[in-house]
Amino acid sequence: MNTRIRKITYSAIFIALIVGIGYALAFIPNVELVTALIFLSGVLMGWKAGLIIGGIGEFLFSALNPLGSGLIFPPMLIAQVLAMIAVGGIGGLCRNFILNWQPRAVNYVIIGLLGGLLTLFYDVSVSLAFPLSAGFNWQGLVTTLVAGLAFSVIHILANLAVFLFLVPVTAQRVFRATPFFREAGR
Repeated sequence: MNTRIRKITYSAIFIALIVGIGYALAFIPNVELVTALIFLSGVLMGWKAGLIIGGIGEFLFSALNPLGSGLIFPPMLIAQVLAMIAVGGIGGLCRNFILNWQPRAVNYVIIGLLGGLLTLFYDVSVSLAFPLSAGFNWQGLVTTLVAGLAFSVIHILANLAVFLFLVPVTAQRVFRATPFFREAGR
């Protein structure tokens, strides 16, 4: 099988995993693995593929979400998709760090901050989609962010734990087990 077909196939697998795990955890508030999977797609397949997988995976997850389609409010859907495009691209940019990650204190701090900051970026982007599109003033923007703070804190802490305990180990094991990924990210 040629490289292009393999890349499309692995991209489709990642997208299916993103949508599937997103729906599997949809009923658990602020706990998700979509961010980590999109980040891993960038790590394993490179930043360009991470951008595409992040965009398509998040669009499908949000647009077809059983708890409410993102198609109902396009500004939020756009914010979700753009934030996850960034997550996939950043995963690709962090490829060498993640694949060479060792359990050292400084590395735990870096990966934890990375997971927390990516989640914060996503939460702020999505939280600002409505007030910005509705023309809220500065006070309205701040009020909206503060109102969602409790949910964001839980989401950030959950993803911080996912990035600390799952992302580097998963990326390294999948990378070693699947020869395609050793070529894909270059």
